[in-house]
Amino acid sequence: MRIMLRDYYFEKIMKFHENGYISDDILRMFFEKLPSIDKLVYEVEKAFELSYPPIVFNPYLIIVKYPLGFTSTVIYASTKIQNFNNEFKLCIELTLPFVLFANNDLIKACLAHEFLHYIFITIILKEKSLEKLAGIKPVAPEVFLAFDSTYLVKPEDWIKDKELIKLIEKYFNPIINDIELEEKIREFWINKSLPIKEISIEDSMIRIPVLELNKIKLNDEILRRVNIKNKDKGV
Repeated sequence: MRIMLRDYYFEKIMKFHENGYISDDILRMFFEKLPSIDKLVYEVEKAFELSYPPIVFNPYLIIVKYPLGFTSTVIYASTKIQNFNNEFKLCIELTLPFVLFANNDLIKACLAHEFLHYIFITIILKEKSLEKLAGIKPVAPEVFLAFDSTYLVKPEDWIKDKELIKLIEKYFNPIINDIELEEKIREFWINKSLPIKEISIEDSMIRIPVLELNKIKLNDEILRRVNIKNKDKGV
């Protein structure tokens, strides 16, 4: 299967391999999985009738540590602004262990879930309504989860495929809860001392470079869709 011409960034994974942090086998597994990822991206695009955002592949297993306690949450994917040679892009980030060990239905649900975040943030950036992204600083897992579930658009407003909406609801409550995935990551990643990065809640939040706001490239297809929806509502 031929990979389509999309914005996929896996330079970090290549660098980790070059520096000996991940093995030849892990790198091979990643590139063997990439065609199926591309197929899932295509299916999500069809359901949204929009082009999928750039995807950055992160070689770390990312764990958010919460203050004032011993709890933590694994972050398998996120939506964030990335700087590529002074060009700012809103991107979807997928972690390498998630890509390797999640089943295809879960990956598809995750791709769609992050797309909903991406659309919401795109609209906010266009309107420059940054105050909507400035919520109360979460200090516990349940507050953080509420934070995550708040900043996305309604699936039924953007997804044409009802089965995909059901798939998102199956896997997100409101974050990924999949025992099989957790066991695989524990056995084949954590127990093998592969790259893990612990971050704070603040680090997990989207960071918007306010002074560079006008440099952030936004998805024109989404903005056109928003304009059509607003006209239909008489806004």
